[in-house]
Amino acid sequence: MKYLPASMFVFLTLAGCAASDEDCAKLGDKFVELYSGELSEDSKKLSPRVLENAAEAGREEVVDQCKKQKFSRASVERCLTATSMNDFKKC
Repeated sequence: MKYLPASMFVFLTLAGCAASDEDCAKLGDKFVELYSGELSEDSKKLSPRVLENAAEAGREEVVDQCKKQKFSRASVERCLTATSMNDFKKC
């Protein structure tokens, strides 16, 4: 029983390190922002609907991966500072 407080502290500390659903959603939004900002000239010729669908599919994939792989909050914060898709992919 004397180790219970210490184990609870460790559990609560580690639980606070995982990215929340909101963090993952922000990461998905960042993907859309960067994806939309770096479209090639050829891609810009596609219909806006096609581009929106592609961006949304990418967003969903990023959010799903964030949740499944249980990204850390620190990792998400690093990715949110990315200024290019290249930087984003490195996270």
